[in-house]
Amino acid sequence: MMLTKELIEKMQIKCTSCGATQELAANHQCGYCGSAIEKEKAQENYKSSTTGEVGNLMMMAETAVDATNWEEALQYYNKALEKDITNSDAWLGKGIAMVYTSKIGDIKTKEAIAYWKNAIKHAENADAMGKRVAKEINTVVNAFYPAIENHYIEFNELDNSYQELASRFATLESAQDYATQLDGENISYHETGYALCKRVIDLPKKYASAAHSSALAEGIAGQFTSNEYSRKYAAQDARGKMNKANARKSEIEQAALVVNRLIAKYSNSLVRLGVETEEHRRAEESHKQRTASNEMLSKNIDKIKSSYLMLKVSTIAFVLLLASSYIALNYHLSTATFTAIALLAGISGCLAIIAQNKMEKLSGGKKFGHITKALKRKN
Repeated sequence: MMLTKELIEKMQIKCTSCGATQELAANHQCGYCGSAIEKEKAQENYKSSTTGEVGNLMMMAETAVDATNWEEALQYYNKALEKDITNSDAWLGKGIAMVYTSKIGDIKTKEAIAYWKNAIKHAENADAMGKRVAKEINTVVNAFYPAIENHYIEFNELDNSYQELASRFATLESAQDYATQLDGENISYHETGYALCKRVIDLPKKYASAAHSSALAEGIAGQFTSNEYSRKYAAQDARGKMNKANARKSEIEQAALVVNRLIAKYSNSLVRLGVETEEHRRAEESHKQRTASNEMLSKNIDKIKSSYLMLKVSTIAFVLLLASSYIALNYHLSTATFTAIALLAGISGCLAIIAQNKMEKLSGGKKFGHITKALKRKN
């Protein structure tokens, strides 16, 4: 009986490079490691992997995975490894199951990475298996992350909730980092790490800002009552809630320092691979602004020096005139004399401010301290 093209393409095959079981793709390429698939060899590889005692155990494990029964799948992977300690597929599956059976407060990525390393170690083609492992990790991290995010959403009002979120994410991210080590040229793995890092920072900020706005609105609404006690209580309660929200923002900023380093890591990797990120754009814009400012500073250096001289003279005059006004006040000099001195002091002060503003304008917006340092270097 002749098989149709559609039936052939739906046949289960097992990649001879990385060992991934899948349906035969139309382009005859492995969906995990990208290797070319030789249909006959891949079909034979699949048949041999599903026969015998170990093959039966692996089939039971895969059935449990399809049913998302990860505890049962883990048991079958362990039984398969008891029969064949070098079974790469079992080590890979055990690592995946280890993450999915983890509790929120104890994500087993360290153990999983050890099992994934064994999968690569015992594979016939380590490079191909490495790419397969990387793809599986990327899927696992994307699937597991919402669990820790939803846990934060549920308990975000508790103390140290964000520190716990950042700590749990750092544990999960160690797996994503391993995926990028295994297949550093795959953009999607860096994009996953980058996107999840951004979510870990942006979502808690959103909740803290919403809490602050809600408290403010409650405080304002409470002032429309005619009861003075109710107004005072509403104002006090709102202040307490806003202070708590502000404290949460500070907590997020402090704990986010670690996550920001991870963002920089993924951002740099994406830029290396030709993908522009928000951080890269900001850095480029900042660099252009500094370059333009430095060029403007060099171009207007003589005018800036003149303004700086005017600033120093005006400042000295201002100080001397202030001292003179103090003397005039204590020695009871005429009101006209005191007024004249005070007026001159005011003019000197204004001239000093004008000179400083002119310097900053001529230098392209550089702060006064940066300008004086630049002038010292020029001299």
